[in-house]
Amino acid sequence: MKPAFYLTRRAAYDLREIHAYSSRKWGEQTASQYVSDLYAAFAAAAANPESGVLRQHRSTPFLMVSARNHFVIFERLETGIVILTLLHQTRDIEKWIAHLTPDFLREVSALRARD
Repeated sequence: MKPAFYLTRRAAYDLREIHAYSSRKWGEQTASQYVSDLYAAFAAAAANPESGVLRQHRSTPFLMVSARNHFVIFERLETGIVILTLLHQTRDIEKWIAHLTPDFLREVSALRARD
């Protein structure tokens, strides 16, 4: 069984926003390809969660990988990973994670209880 990835509500919202912005700016086909590339990055991170350790100093207490122009912030689970949020690489990553950490910890805890 290959490792799974799950999306938090925030991550699902981020994906919708990324798609909408990309669609307006570059068209539907480019937007769909970009989101498809993000999903491929999710699967790669689920298969190799250790890849997120490299940038963990910026995403503590979570893990982070690069995916096109975004960073994927995630946490490990027994059966895979949970995608917490997607942040554009120009954002203040540390500030956003500090702001969202309490919500992420609650959602991860609920997923771990089901995992």
